[in-house]
Order: sequence, then C-alpha cells, then structure tokens
Amino acid sequence: MFNSIIRFAQKKVNIFCFKYFWYYDIIMQSFKCTNGGAFSMNIAKRILAVFLTLTMAVTLFTFSTGAIESQQEWIEKNWSRLLESKGSLLMTPGEDNTKMNFSWQSSYKSCKAEIEVGTKQDMSDAQKLDVDSRFNIFCFEYTHEATASELEADTTYYYKYYADKVWSEVYSFTTASSESTKVLFVSDCQIGRFRQGTDEEILQHDTYGWYKTMELATESHKGINFVVSAGDQVEDSYSEKQYSLMESVPQLRNYPIAAVVGNHEFYTTNYSSHYNNPNRDTEVPFKNPAGNGYYFLYNDILFIVLDSNIVVPTTHRKIIKAACEAYPNAKWKVVAMHHSPYDANAAKYFTSKITRATITPFFDEFGIDLCLSGHDHYYSRSYIIKNNRVTDDVLTNNTYTNPKGTLYVSANSSSGSNYNGIDTENVGPECDFWFQSDTPCYSIMDVSGDKLSVTTYETDNNSVVDTISIAKK
Repeated sequence: MFNSIIRFAQKKVNIFCFKYFWYYDIIMQSFKCTNGGAFSMNIAKRILAVFLTLTMAVTLFTFSTGAIESQQEWIEKNWSRLLESKGSLLMTPGEDNTKMNFSWQSSYKSCKAEIEVGTKQDMSDAQKLDVDSRFNIFCFEYTHEATASELEADTTYYYKYYADKVWSEVYSFTTASSESTKVLFVSDCQIGRFRQGTDEEILQHDTYGWYKTMELATESHKGINFVVSAGDQVEDSYSEKQYSLMESVPQLRNYPIAAVVGNHEFYTTNYSSHYNNPNRDTEVPFKNPAGNGYYFLYNDILFIVLDSNIVVPTTHRKIIKAACEAYPNAKWKVVAMHHSPYDANAAKYFTSKITRATITPFFDEFGIDLCLSGHDHYYSRSYIIKNNRVTDDVLTNNTYTNPKGTLYVSANSSSGSNYNGIDTENVGPECDFWFQSDTPCYSIMDVSGDKLSVTTYETDNNSVVDTISIAKK
C-alpha cells in the first residue's frame, strides 16, 4: 500500500516540477548574483530540495486515499465478490457519436431484460430501450443488446439495467465533445495467462494488474472518451469466468470499449455475446465464430476494427472499403487489429508476414493513418510504412507532418499477465522504437485539430515510454 502511495505521489511531484521548472531557474539565478560561489549554489540546491520534499509530503497527504491497494489487500477486499459475479454490462461505441450500444448477460433461467437511459441521475426522465435477446448455447446464457440513439454531444447520460430479476445501480457515460477525442489504448490484459501459481492465483494476478492499469489511466487522464483493446481480453475464449473478471473493472461501466478479436478469442462465439459492436453485419467472404470486423465514426475519426485471425484478403478489403464509403469525410482513419505487421521482431513471426500480405496493402489503398495492435506483449513503433517499405518522411519533434503512409504502434501487456522479450539483435528495419521493462503499459491517443498523438506510459510510476504524433496541414 505504502509503495503504491509513494509512486503516485512521485508522479504528481514530477508533473508539478515539469510544469514549473522555471522556479528552479529563478532560485539559481538569484544566488548567482550573490558572490557567485559554490557555497551560494549549494544553498540554492538545498532550498530547492526542501521545497520538493515539502511538496512530496503535501502530495502524499492529498493523494494517498486514491491509490490502489497492494495485491493482497485488493484480493481480501474484492475477490469473493468478483468470484460470485457473472459478468457486467458493457458499452461499445455506436455507429457514430449520436449512439451508444449496450450488451449484458443473464442466466439461462431468466430471459427477461430491460435497460433505461436518461439525463437525470434520479432516472426521472429515463426512457426504456428496445432490447434484443438471444440464447447462446456455448455460454449457456442469454445475451441482451440495446442501442441508445439521438444522443446529444457533450452530455452526461445515466442508465440502469435489469438482469436475473435484479436492477443494477445507476451508472453514467458522457458523450463526445467536438473539440477533441481522447482514447485509452490497451492490449492483452489476457485474464488467465500468468504462468505462476494455482488457477485462482493466476486469475488474481491478472485481474489485479488489469484493475491497477485501468484505475491509473483513467485517474491520470481526464476526459477519456472510450477504450480500444487490441485483443486477447481473455486467455481462454470459452471461459466465462475470465470474461467476467475482465469486464468487472468499474471503469467499463462509464467508458465504452472497442475490443478486437485476438487469437485467444476467435474460435468460440463467447466474444460476440459480450460485445455489441456497430456495423458488424457487413457481408464478407469469411466469418469465424467470434464474428468479424466492424467500424464506427467518432468525431472526425473513422475507426476500423479488423479480425487479423482471418487470412482471407477480400474479407478485410470489403470491411475497409465499406467503412471508407460510409464515412468519406473522416479526417483520420485508424485501424485496430490484434497482430502487428511491423513490430520489433516481425521478421521472426509467421503472423506478421501473413498480415503484411493479407491486410496492409489495403491500408495503402484507402489511406489508413494509424494501425494499433497488440499480440507481441512488448511495445514497439514503426517508421511510416507504405508498400512494405519505410518512406522518406522525416520525424521532427516526435511528429510526422503529412506522412505518405501508415504508422504502426504495438502495445505491451496492460495487466502484466505475460511479457515477451525483444531480440534486439534482430529488430526489423521498419521498426523505429521498441521497449520492454516487464511492466504493464497503456497508451493515450489524443486527437485535436490537425494533430493525432499517441503517448505510452508504464504503470509502475506513470512515466512516459514514448510519444509520437501525426500532423495534417
């Protein structure tokens, strides 16, 4: 507990010092004017040290109550309740900013389900949504889906839902503002992946890491609109317990999630029972049990989610083409998929070679700006790529201006369930930056005006791993 508080306080102090570093210069300059000796400079440094120490003490007092507990404390407080739960409602983005999709489950004993949405916390103006219910024989549960429409921009809505003869508490979400878009990007929380301990200890380890990342990210970055998860939300596609634990993080009651089908999820129908994805009924040449790709518009960003487990090129082209034709005026085009074509060690992986052959040519054809992926369990970032080659685009102040191709960003594990090492002697020529510290990571994609930025953080001290931007002028 104390270590967590220390790390959180350190982050706050670092941010303060970064913003107000000019205090240091003032102190130093003032002492340079007196005798100009080493003694004076030492005094200045001591004054600054005392100032920072006091700041740390104040920060500890102010922020200690918000720090997440140690794993053991968290387990003692939450685990029994989580084991008894059977899943929670998930929101997914609607077709555009005016819609929000919902999905939740109930047991085979009860198919009745309701959901109400309104703008008042007491639900006095709430309206019932139409609910579509179906029985999933694989999960042996009912899946319920609904869509809220005609939502107003920059507005907080409240909702509650009915399942298994019980009404939930009231939750809320806030619709997009047209000024900017902020996305939390994660991957491979993969509940059930950790390889040490009993089955229950593995679930505890992964779930705790996932909780810690989600809490840190959402507390540190206000104004997040939704979450993109680049696949492998669970280790075993058939495990409803793993899905339930992944979904149990409280932040997912307030933020919609756009989830990618990973290689640990594509072989059963469980995934499609949990995510009510928009535009998912596109006719394509091939579908797997989990469903297929989908797309949606958020402000001026077209998000296209692909299932990279599918090796049929025409399937991917049809989805990308349909998305671009549906929203031809989108300023930004972002693809999310599980397998990275250009990660640090892409040359070693058969899956990378497959995605290069079956998917990336369509990125060139339709002008995809950014590809977000996972699977590798380490962080890496490419140069700008087109026609399977590095372009001559120049990186200036961490920014590519009017790039000629696509930028590829691959995420590390967001929970610490599993880390892969990087063969630094065999990094591919397309990779510009790579990183692995065996610490969970998350990224914030921030889009405002003419600039799209992706900044990646470690969870141990919330330090910046990498930042990269694309500008269109």
